[in-house]
Amino acid sequence: MRCQKYLSYLGALSLALSAELVPFSQVTPPLRAQPLEVSLSFPPVENRGTLSRTAGGGTRRRGATASCVTGNTPLTALAPSNNVGTTVSGNPTLFWYVPETTAQSAEFLVFDAHDAQGKNVYLTTLALNGTPGVVNLNLPKTVSLEPGKEYTWHLALVCNPLNRKQDMLVRGQLKRTELSSEQKTQLAAATEPLKQAEVYARAKVWQETLMILAQLYRDRPNDSHISEAWKELLQSVQLEAIATKPLVECCKAENPLQ
Repeated sequence: MRCQKYLSYLGALSLALSAELVPFSQVTPPLRAQPLEVSLSFPPVENRGTLSRTAGGGTRRRGATASCVTGNTPLTALAPSNNVGTTVSGNPTLFWYVPETTAQSAEFLVFDAHDAQGKNVYLTTLALNGTPGVVNLNLPKTVSLEPGKEYTWHLALVCNPLNRKQDMLVRGQLKRTELSSEQKTQLAAATEPLKQAEVYARAKVWQETLMILAQLYRDRPNDSHISEAWKELLQSVQLEAIATKPLVECCKAENPLQ
């Protein structure tokens, strides 16, 4: 199986720090006297019977006998219900909730699911720290997802480096799309980040909607209007359990390969 093939290869990676799950860098404008009236409820998406957003329910590699995570909320991808993260970027930012874990590292892979040769788009090992909480990974500029194509990603917590069958694994998909001329005009006219997020949400562009809201939520932790918008977005895709989790600084990426 493709998953077993790549995760077996990932297990042999050496550790050499060179990149990182980056902190947010967008400059947040000052607070307005009156909050904007926006709707951050993400529209319904097509049910494609795709990969699960969570690694819950004992979902590990075949033959696994133990778990390295605790708590009621499992390793979870912050994604719409069909687990397809739409984006307008060639190198988007991805988000997960990582529970309390004894794992010291995780492994992340993006590949073209329709490539007969199984070519990797991005491959790296992550040094975990600062969890539990919501973490983000910004794909480097060397990655360039092609418009209209779908890609599959894997994130595995390495519970036992000596027995990779015990990895906790979650998978999902990325699809790069394009805004219409009208949507581009609306985005250009939206001078406030919340309005920009609303434009992306209405266009069903998940990754940019989430990234803007996460930036605001991180920078304005005491702004109830931002907190409600963050909760509204996650609740609209049935991620209520994640809405109250902290955004944390994690993690170092080690030995990124392509």
